[in-house]
Amino acid sequence: MKRASPGEVPAASLRQNPVTVDAAPEIGPIRIALVAFHFAEYACHLALALARDHPVLLLLDAENAAADLVPALRQQVSAAVEVHFITKRKLWNPLIVLTAARVVRLVERFRPDVLHVQESLHDYGVWPVLWLARHTPLVLTVHDAVEHSGADADWLSRRWRLRFYVDRLRERADRVIVHGERVRAQLLACREWPPERVFSVMLGALGAPTGLTVSEPSGATLLFFGRIESYKGLGVLLDALDLLRDEPAVRLVIAGRGTDLQRFRGRIAVDPRIELIDRFIAAEEIPGLFLRSTIVVLPYLEASQSGVAAIAFSYRRPVIASAVGGLPDVILPGESGILVPPSDPAALAAAIRQVCTDPTLLRRLSAGAEALASGELSWRSIAQRTAAVYRATRAIRRGRTSPL
Repeated sequence: MKRASPGEVPAASLRQNPVTVDAAPEIGPIRIALVAFHFAEYACHLALALARDHPVLLLLDAENAAADLVPALRQQVSAAVEVHFITKRKLWNPLIVLTAARVVRLVERFRPDVLHVQESLHDYGVWPVLWLARHTPLVLTVHDAVEHSGADADWLSRRWRLRFYVDRLRERADRVIVHGERVRAQLLACREWPPERVFSVMLGALGAPTGLTVSEPSGATLLFFGRIESYKGLGVLLDALDLLRDEPAVRLVIAGRGTDLQRFRGRIAVDPRIELIDRFIAAEEIPGLFLRSTIVVLPYLEASQSGVAAIAFSYRRPVIASAVGGLPDVILPGESGILVPPSDPAALAAAIRQVCTDPTLLRRLSAGAEALASGELSWRSIAQRTAAVYRATRAIRRGRTSPL
């Protein structure tokens, strides 16, 4: 499979590419089976928005749901849609056959018009999806068009079975959804697909601020959140922080764990401006972390899209990020954040200094983040665009012209 290089993706904004799905008038309800054995929070928000207009069956991995969902969101989705939590089984566990059969039985009993699957590579989930897709139109959401370098690429390259799963799922899908036009360009560069097969629907605002007082950001606290792998660029951020020693108010919170953290522990330990939370961050802890931050920093060396940016916008926090992958599709310079060149600590330090020392700019970026979360990245808007992809997929399977 040909891999895309960063140079193959145009630098100019592709947000208005004509293949991007726009909201279309509803043509009756669609029965949707939404299968998400990863990305549980994303799937729950999407299911809730879709359920306003369509019957929805939601299948989640029980372990992933326990880690990702706050109790309020879990209760809300259980009340709004038919949801089932599937117990993960390893390939060598004989019970995997029963788990796979349960997935097939639940979907077939629901009789969906379309099967929408979040790309994940669990043995117990791939085979039922491939079986069901023989007769049911399949929409596949690909969160990463190309695997990230470092631990992710190494993990996938050592497991031929998982590479086989990636190829079969993407070949079987009638339509593919990605988050952003740059990610779409990456995926099309990897595969000889007609452009009309791949649609861009942005990643919705994540987090669950309902019932919380979302304060305006203030101060100078930076947040680096999530998995800490080599492509996340933690070293670039630490270099930028060294350049900000004349800004004593600047603080950095590093929250998460990952394989790339070990090589920076020495630098982190001797810098009193840094707070390290070296563990898995439970869903219930996430609001507090974002609400006490001023800016969320994504100094990534490469990216497809970012769930961290999606959370930041929910909490009205602007984002400073590298201009890589799909990040420029969602981070609007001067509106919801600032973009800097990748691997450039001086540019990153300058952007941090600019936002932290200019309250007017900080307020403007905060308002832009809030507007993005309630507008283009609202789940209502995303559900409408996703339903338009479903209609196009059903039309193709029936041999009719797409209504889009």
